[in-house]
Amino acid sequence: MANTLTKNDVQSNLLIKNDHSVFKNLSLRQHLGMAVANAWNRPFYRQFWPFESKEEAVNAVFDGAFTSFPIIRKSHLRSDFDDIIDFTNSIDVVSSSGTTGRPVDMPIHYNQEKGRILRVRRILRSIGLQSGDRVLQLLSLNDLFTLGVLSWQAIKEEGATAIRCTSTRLDRVLDALKYNKPNFVIANPYVMVKLANEAGDRWPSPDELPDNAFFAVAATFKPDLSLTSVAKKAIELWGLKNHKNQYGTSEVGPIGYELNNNEGFTIHSDFHHLELVNPITNQPVSDGEPGEVVITCLSYERGFLPIRYATGDMAAWLKTIVAPDGSVRTLMGPIIGRTDHQMKIYGQTVFPNLLLGIADAIEGVQKSIITVVRTPLEGDNVNIVCVVKDGFNPDEVKLQVKEKCTCKLAMSPEVKITDISYINNLVDKVSANTNKSKIPRFFILQNTFEQA
Repeated sequence: MANTLTKNDVQSNLLIKNDHSVFKNLSLRQHLGMAVANAWNRPFYRQFWPFESKEEAVNAVFDGAFTSFPIIRKSHLRSDFDDIIDFTNSIDVVSSSGTTGRPVDMPIHYNQEKGRILRVRRILRSIGLQSGDRVLQLLSLNDLFTLGVLSWQAIKEEGATAIRCTSTRLDRVLDALKYNKPNFVIANPYVMVKLANEAGDRWPSPDELPDNAFFAVAATFKPDLSLTSVAKKAIELWGLKNHKNQYGTSEVGPIGYELNNNEGFTIHSDFHHLELVNPITNQPVSDGEPGEVVITCLSYERGFLPIRYATGDMAAWLKTIVAPDGSVRTLMGPIIGRTDHQMKIYGQTVFPNLLLGIADAIEGVQKSIITVVRTPLEGDNVNIVCVVKDGFNPDEVKLQVKEKCTCKLAMSPEVKITDISYINNLVDKVSANTNKSKIPRFFILQNTFEQA
């Protein structure tokens, strides 16, 4: 019956209970119709959508008008939480990171969690994890953080051994590496670099370290699919032979992952319908054009059922491939920035990740961040703030960053040199009310006196 599902079937909620195997042969419009029919049960959507009935909303989907549905954002989750979220039969709660505003807690249902774990298992398999392997798990299991717990559960369900360590306890990590001999590691690459640098001469040789890494909670490749500076450094310091990255959000879980290196993210299309849209028109962009990641989830039951949920992340479609299972997939590029982080420099639209990539590629730069002061009259006062490595001339490093920006962008923001304590203080201030799963590198300051 699944592959002949009609509008009437959808409208009568015949297949509301989630059975992933039942849904896999549905057309996209059938999938979206089911999602809309389920979402109609939430008071928020009934009030937010311009439809008088569930039948009218489902008909709009089957008539090809899904992109006419209004987009929802995290601000709606904060203002209309009780009318969007369903705690009935939930088994867990996770939280958004809080780096872009007040964290939002999300109830997770049983089938929903199973789907999240399955999607993490896919990336673990893609880096070669097998039963009997040992995995150093450096992601947090605390404070409702999402991916740490999912990874821990996925490791065990694959029949491997999870070695849980807090990344701030260097001695414990060194002991785990020495005595437990993991051959896989799951961690933020920034944390991996920090651990190696802090250990200094105590850091093990590459043959004593894991060969395989699941890089998490940080971008590891650029729009041209070359590795970011932090990924290169983590690979070098850990002696990695194999590594993959994934993309997801706390609200919906894992969204896509690197099936093959240097190709981009393949989307978990059996769980999500993903659009890249123009943030102004809310309509899909063309291939290669940056757009905001907008998610509609296709699995039930769940605490939060997003229908055209705008994540704030900006990315672009890269290319279409034929996957090993014979399916045709369109791959997404890395997250190049956030809609609320978009800056104007001399009239040119720029995202922080582009500037950070330029600065990080300069040999003498130890660490870099972007600061911006926004004023109604003068626009964006943007600074690339760099910490210079020992032994390098700060004036020469500053000049190199400016010249590289001008070469790539035909202009350059201001470049300032500071010490590591300034950046650490900014990070601590911004992260004070978050779960600290991400390390911020973009800062909106109140006035120019806060600049380095």
